[in-house]
Amino acid sequence: MQIGSFASLKYLRERAYAEILASQFNYAIIDGEPNWRFENHTLRPSKSTFDFADLDRVFDFAEQNGMPVRVQHLLWGDDKWLPDWLTKGNFSDKELLAIIHNHIQTVGNRYKGRVREYTVVNEAFSRELETGGNKDWWGQQLGRQYIDQAFLWAHETDPNAILILNDFGNETEGEISNLMYDYIKGAKSRGIPIDAIGMQMHISGTNVPAKEKVVANMRRLSNLGITVYVTEFDVNMHDTSRNKKVKYADQAKIYSEMLGACLEVGPDICPNFGYLGLIDRQSWYNDIGLNDANPLMFFDDYTPKPAFYAVRQTLENK
Repeated sequence: MQIGSFASLKYLRERAYAEILASQFNYAIIDGEPNWRFENHTLRPSKSTFDFADLDRVFDFAEQNGMPVRVQHLLWGDDKWLPDWLTKGNFSDKELLAIIHNHIQTVGNRYKGRVREYTVVNEAFSRELETGGNKDWWGQQLGRQYIDQAFLWAHETDPNAILILNDFGNETEGEISNLMYDYIKGAKSRGIPIDAIGMQMHISGTNVPAKEKVVANMRRLSNLGITVYVTEFDVNMHDTSRNKKVKYADQAKIYSEMLGACLEVGPDICPNFGYLGLIDRQSWYNDIGLNDANPLMFFDDYTPKPAFYAVRQTLENK
């Protein structure tokens, strides 16, 4: 089983983070640094320039520790992670597609042979539905054609990389997963090289999907001739029991059950399980005001939670 977590440059500077990632996980997810714009760094400062300094540093860490790499994401339509020159550039559809093509070619050629997987397109379908008020900037400009083209160009640039269509809210059969199912079925018939569907799997501790429903959906999706990757797993414990012992025991059970779903369908369907970081202060939930989400496997001082031991036990018992 491939078990990975985020190799984030900001946290790799902390020795404990780097040591745990390299010793407890067998691949690195590079997330954030591949975004067109991320926090105080911009991968794509202008239409004609790229700044690979941060991304290169994370690749260096992964390769020094013998860790295969997944890059996410080549395209993500959250406009806060897109530079102003792009979103305010008044480009035509043809110009936007050329910008996408150039982006995928430039990134793909630089790291060709060094990337095991790409999440090529992220959150196109949840954002098409405006789930949680989110919108897909790329889809608003170009419609779904950009998804087809992105996968074609990614495969053309690095034919050996596994290409993933990633989203959230798709772990069981429902509106988002059904949209993705129908799209992938049609795309495969058109020869679009989609290798896998990514389930972010941000689980709420107060609304946990039934394991059997996750298993059934994984199997259903695999019938399209794709694999299923769990790409960004965490468990949000906001508004759950105030008793810490009970809360973290419940969280550990969810960690075990969802990993168990992947193990139950087997590696031919679900070969890969990835976590959205290690320590709670790293979590994206903090950025949206949920400072008590505490969704990850380690406390802020790098002490393991019950969830860490539950994952280890689940893997040992497979």
